[in-house]
Amino acid sequence: MNLDQLFKLQQIMENNIKRISQIDENALGEENVFDLRFLALQVKVGELANLTKCYKYSKTREDISRDKLMIRYIDAMKYLLSIGNENNFSIINIDSVNSVAKEESVIKAFGNIFDDITHLKYNIKHSNYIDAMSRYIKLLGEFLNLGSNLGLSFEEVYNYYLEMAPCSGAPRK
Repeated sequence: MNLDQLFKLQQIMENNIKRISQIDENALGEENVFDLRFLALQVKVGELANLTKCYKYSKTREDISRDKLMIRYIDAMKYLLSIGNENNFSIINIDSVNSVAKEESVIKAFGNIFDDITHLKYNIKHSNYIDAMSRYIKLLGEFLNLGSNLGLSFEEVYNYYLEMAPCSGAPRK
């Protein structure tokens, strides 16, 4: 997986969306845009967790449409990459991300991801760049590991993301 290319594609898609929708982020306020990105990431990760139903005690995991799972996963990934671009974390490489400890439990993986989103936001807000970078690497590693635990390979996610790029982020049908 070429992380550098994913970060670049995400930036291109965001620029296209801003151009087409004529969104003026300055009018929203820097702090509001910052909070919006993190809230969107939390919502999209929550939607992914909801799709898996992993949090339900009495439910056995149903077969989830692979396309639906991939779309939800990529939706969250877009916000994760966006935060990386905004905070100059796009300099990281796949080796540092792959060195993150792997969590076998999908439930624990979701919990760790939510915790790391909160810690990352705190570190960025308080200008702790080194801690924020470390937390971002951990968060991205956990997110990619979650994809693997859900049966999505790195290559599959990467290729799907590339397919979406020309459409400015619109999911394929």
